[in-house]
Order: sequence, then C-alpha cells, then structure tokens
Amino acid sequence: MSTARYRDVYIAGPDLVAPVLRGVIAPLEGAPYRISPFFPPSARDVFHEVVDRIRRGALTGRQTAGACWCALVSPGELHALLDDVYGTAQDDPPLLLALRRFVAALPGECQFSLVAASF
Repeated sequence: MSTARYRDVYIAGPDLVAPVLRGVIAPLEGAPYRISPFFPPSARDVFHEVVDRIRRGALTGRQTAGACWCALVSPGELHALLDDVYGTAQDDPPLLLALRRFVAALPGECQFSLVAASF
C-alpha cells in the first residue's frame, strides 16, 4: 500500500454524510464535496487531529471510505476546533482568516460535515 501524498481537511454539506453516519445507507467510496476553504497547515497536524478526535469519540463521525473520515459538526464545534488547533484569532494568515470568516457565516442551527481525506 502506498503512502498518501495529500491530506486535506475541509467542510462539506451534510447531505451525503449524515445518512452514512446514521446507518441509513452504506458508506460511499470517495470524499464529500467541499464547500469551504481547505484548513491551512498548522504546527499541529490538522488531518491527524480530526481523525484522532473521531476515533476517540470527541467528534461524532467515522471512516466513510478507504481514506476518508467524516464527522457531523456544528459551527460552534468548528470554532472550537479552529481555536484549539490554530490558537485564537490574532494576526491570522490570510488562508486561516478566510476559513474563520467562512465558519462565522455558517447558520448556527445546522450541522455540517468535517472531512479529513487523504489520497
């Protein structure tokens, strides 16, 4: 088995992930479509952080394909993850600032898919 060369974390819509996580349909091969900017690199490995939180049960999710992990999250959970991985929003680089603005604009009463995909 070859080593994954790319590992991305992003936000997707919940429509393809929620039925899989609720056991209504079988997992589909492949990753859900992206609606957000990618999570930028950090001193901490963002991909590993998301996968580890899913495995520990800190995020409600599972492995949905061979190289894809998904969790259903609220905007509040996304804010907490960003602050935990990147620190508080002080002098953020442009890519992180764009991601924080995207998360801030999400409707608070909805859930979204947090996707960690490697290929």
